Amino acid sequence: MADCRSLPQMCLLGPIPPRTPGRSDAQVPSDAARGASKYGRIPFVYFYRTGAAADPAFGLLDIEVAVQRRGPGSFACEVYAIGDGYQAGHGASTCEPMVFEFRGRGRTIARAEWRYPTILSGHMDALTFSVPLELADDEFAALDSVLLPPARAEVTVCLE
Repeated sequence: MADCRSLPQMCLLGPIPPRTPGRSDAQVPSDAARGASKYGRIPFVYFYRTGAAADPAFGLLDIEVAVQRRGPGSFACEVYAIGDGYQAGHGASTCEPMVFEFRGRGRTIARAEWRYPTILSGHMDALTFSVPLELADDEFAALDSVLLPPARAEVTVCLE
């Protein structure tokens, strides 16, 4: 086992993209009809061992994030990602969860923590996560971006 770290990533939040033949449909929210949503997509997050910045250990691809109003005073965060185990090894969020900081007005308004499952070496697997968020209606309206700060993970190196 080795310790590794991701780089920070972020994206803006906006409406769910429309269906089009040139792109896969949005995977979150799971039911867009349940309420107003804010959507964003982060292309990738890779984890690197110290001193191996050119050699990712494992990663997550096409991270889709949605915050959805589910009812009066009820909000949920949903995440969909593809685990990329076609790198140097397999890894997991054993050290610490991946954090999603939902931002607006220049500050963090809400946070969600995801302890994603092990991303297996030689696999590309879909991963999902859903959690209620504590938000007020005016805070939901103010959300404009999501930040993934650097995160630690453990990796078992399979290819050297």
